[in-house]
Amino acid sequence: MKRREFLKLFGCGLAATAVPGIMRGGDEGAGKRPNIVLFLVDDMGWQDTSLPFWYVDGKPVKTRLNARYKTPNMEAMAKEGMLFTDAYACPICSPTRCSLMSGMNMARHRVTDWTLGVNDSSRLNTQGGGCKAPYWAANGLQPEGTQPTGTCLPPWKRDAEGRYYQPTGDGEKVSYNMTVPYTNALAFPKLLQEAGYHTIHCGKAHWGSGSFNTYKGTGATTPGANPKNFGFDVNIAGCEIGGPANYRGDRKYGNSDTSWVQFGVPGLDENGYYDRNVFLTDALTDEVLAELSRHRTDHPEQPFYLYMSHYAIHAPWNYDQAWDATRGPQWSDPGDGLAWNDTERNYAALIQGMDDSLGKIRDFLEKQGIAENTIVIFMADNGGNDGSANSRMQWSNAPLRAGKGSCYEGGIREPMMVVWPGRVKPGSVSHEPVHIDDFYPTILEMAGVALPSASTLAVTPSVGNGDTERRQVLDGQSIVPVLTGERATVDATGAERALLWHYPNQWGEGSRTPRYYNFYTVVRQGPWKLIYNHNTEGDAETFELYNLTNDISEKTNLATVYPKVTDRLRKTMGKLLRECGAQMPIRTSDGSILPYPDDVAFDATSRPPVGITLKGATEQTK
Repeated sequence: MKRREFLKLFGCGLAATAVPGIMRGGDEGAGKRPNIVLFLVDDMGWQDTSLPFWYVDGKPVKTRLNARYKTPNMEAMAKEGMLFTDAYACPICSPTRCSLMSGMNMARHRVTDWTLGVNDSSRLNTQGGGCKAPYWAANGLQPEGTQPTGTCLPPWKRDAEGRYYQPTGDGEKVSYNMTVPYTNALAFPKLLQEAGYHTIHCGKAHWGSGSFNTYKGTGATTPGANPKNFGFDVNIAGCEIGGPANYRGDRKYGNSDTSWVQFGVPGLDENGYYDRNVFLTDALTDEVLAELSRHRTDHPEQPFYLYMSHYAIHAPWNYDQAWDATRGPQWSDPGDGLAWNDTERNYAALIQGMDDSLGKIRDFLEKQGIAENTIVIFMADNGGNDGSANSRMQWSNAPLRAGKGSCYEGGIREPMMVVWPGRVKPGSVSHEPVHIDDFYPTILEMAGVALPSASTLAVTPSVGNGDTERRQVLDGQSIVPVLTGERATVDATGAERALLWHYPNQWGEGSRTPRYYNFYTVVRQGPWKLIYNHNTEGDAETFELYNLTNDISEKTNLATVYPKVTDRLRKTMGKLLRECGAQMPIRTSDGSILPYPDDVAFDATSRPPVGITLKGATEQTK
């Protein structure tokens, strides 16, 4: 067993500490290393479950949404592990997934919005509220060492008969040329792979840009579109797409036999899924269980890391694209006073299917006799959609305000649980704020794999036009001490960490309320949360301050009531942004760059506190 020095890496004011004892595949006792399953759900709201995550005075509060959905496997997992009430992701999917893989805060890796096509200039030019986006990393996350131009293996191709396969030989590499920014990272699955883990990716990746999957062959791509380039031995249905064209097997998950489809889910055209009309969530689960069975037969002593990254419960939700013939008929109007229609029914069935998948995977671990040596982590990638997306979503995140894409709690607070037999106390609850940035050092410590040294972390070259060379820095901290009960806080000193979100972009391309969804920076420290609105038009406030302990719905802006708290957090926010080299948006009026928050004049006497009323919130959360 080799040992590496303890390292202390600082980024965005958050320290990450290495663990000793990296283990290689041939080390004595390697079979005792834990298996690790990260079960990530797409677009799942904090209340999209029968398991309450809202606690008041130490007791769970069950909302109407908790009463209408059925997630017994999530409930069982909470009884066996630790539930986190204050777990956070980024407001949009790609930033979350890039922070997960890289350990970097979204302000540092600069993939601050969702990624799409290679060199997609439309993603760079979003604007609204008097601002436009900076020159952000629209080509997404790329594996360490990636240069702006080169060759790579695309994640998928289709043969002359239209069947998907994963190319492997040098002769099937394609050229790529990235002319807009991207960010390189040494991903933690690569470190697990090097340490002897069998690494499996299943479902949504959405890291690097690509061209989607054309009918025969492939168009432009980047190395980051292929999960195998980040250290995965196996890739099941993963590529650059951010959502499925279709969940229905009888609709071939959106694929066409004769033409190109933008979001067709690749690689599931075998095993009769189409003919048997197997729902996408179930097909992915079946593929994972088959892979785990093969691995257990061939290499029973080798630990595995499974990234079960479901496309569920992302849109679409209509009948033609999301009707679940197995679960849909079970759902009817619960009569709880909330909107109910076919979309809501399909959404409820998607939640149930996701929960069924969690149960099947955990049942497999039990039957294989490996559950006691397997860590299972449950997390979501951003908040659920809200009323501006669909009428049934009006109260999808209550008591939290707003939803996906927003800086308010409905856009970033997530359901999270961890089961770690023998290490995590069953039925425990943590109110410590934790962040997706923390997963990188946490999972490595769980596996007994040391953090990489600063010299081995990735460097991103400039692509020009003002882009600069950047270095990977680990911004998260391991939450293992919280999981094991060593202490209640992540920080060893017991201090309240400052958590950072930075979104110098516009989400929804103008279809969302600017105040909720465009151009902002957020810091949370303890119960206090400060929002710096970048918008320079409309009714947006410059700063909003909330006490989440007393006001989880973020109704009352206290920025002018507690000016000293506002100023303290403004300085903290500015410090973190500078440490990350964060980009600020550009004013459309004169082309100037917006200042950091601590460079903005703040007059506590300029106006009274602004109270924002979330209509119906009290009634909807009884």
